[in-house]
Amino acid sequence: MLLFVNTCGSFMVLVALSTRVGSATGSGLLAGAVLSAPWLPALLLAAPLNRLLSRYAPEGLVRLAEAASLLVTAAALVAPGRGLLVAAVCLVVVRGFFEAVTRSATSVVLRNTVPADRLDQANTVAEICKLTGLSIGAALAGPAASVLSLRGLFLVNAALLALSALLAWALPSAPGGTAGAGKDADSPAGAEAGARPRLRIEDPAVRRLFARFLLVAFWQGFHTVAVTVIPLHLLGGGTRLVGVFVAVSAVAIFAGSLAALPVQRYLAGVPSTTWTLLPMAPLLLAVAVGRTVPTIVLYALFLVLFEVAFVHYNNRLLASASDEELPSVVTLRATLLPSGVAVSILVMGALSDLAGPLPAALVVVGVTVLVTAGTSAGRPERWRAPSPRTREPQEAGGSRTAGPAR
Repeated sequence: MLLFVNTCGSFMVLVALSTRVGSATGSGLLAGAVLSAPWLPALLLAAPLNRLLSRYAPEGLVRLAEAASLLVTAAALVAPGRGLLVAAVCLVVVRGFFEAVTRSATSVVLRNTVPADRLDQANTVAEICKLTGLSIGAALAGPAASVLSLRGLFLVNAALLALSALLAWALPSAPGGTAGAGKDADSPAGAEAGARPRLRIEDPAVRRLFARFLLVAFWQGFHTVAVTVIPLHLLGGGTRLVGVFVAVSAVAIFAGSLAALPVQRYLAGVPSTTWTLLPMAPLLLAVAVGRTVPTIVLYALFLVLFEVAFVHYNNRLLASASDEELPSVVTLRATLLPSGVAVSILVMGALSDLAGPLPAALVVVGVTVLVTAGTSAGRPERWRAPSPRTREPQEAGGSRTAGPAR
């Protein structure tokens, strides 16, 4: 609920603010810059974020982050009329760091408090709630902006932040009072981790999972470009077809999120590499056919499998990381994922403009095959039943007994 409320209010204001900046300046570039601004602080302040997650109780960090977001938003409300737009843009940038703390620390809270056999379900629900809040907030931005001033939008956002701050105070603490990286501060290892937390991942199995997780971010960048390029340039449609394509895509992504957990439960013996390679077939067919109905159906199937892959690797990553490396994992996830999407958008956008959707899709398939091959262990990785909090490496392949993804 906290993640839903937080992302709903955040994206309602962000989309509305981006639209107003674009209207006021006539610049699509500035509007896009505002839309991506909240991710910049987390990228630049990755090291401080990692130190916070390594040293302090995650539930306490969420409470402080939500309270700080509320105070900053309330401060923006008193900005003078002409300075409100500037103050609003500065607000979303500053608040981006607090939102990164909330997203990262809630992942640690779940890992610390949810039993191992339910961790996959808890992480799946958390991702669905974030996605739902993002979508509803973005959808409400237009109607809300038509009846409310910018100050009114921030007032609504402040009310939602007050609710998320109350929800943050209800977060549980880890059993036995463990927090942060889970080390005993009196032990030599705990003292060293507290003194010099390093933003790096040592475990080769977790590195492989992270590489595949970033591969899914690469797909996200392609999808962001494709929802416009495919209907306009491949199918020869107009803005109406783009709207249909976007709507079908949104439904497909939600369907993939809801289907991910049961699919992976019943297909527990499927090698992990399947989830990177399987979406490529409908993607290639969708752009190769080039006919409206078959392309939309095949691309929707690609998105369903895309979301299943995202859930799979996100959950395996969070479950497989050791307590010592978990702060680094969630920090890198909060910083590298959006930056990977941004880079992918630039590369795939330029390639689509220069060569068209089919060559761009071929590049996606080629990169996927290379990354999958480069991150494969000595033998195919398979799911295993969730173990208790122990995460010992296997003798072969270096993978961990982390159980099903999520």
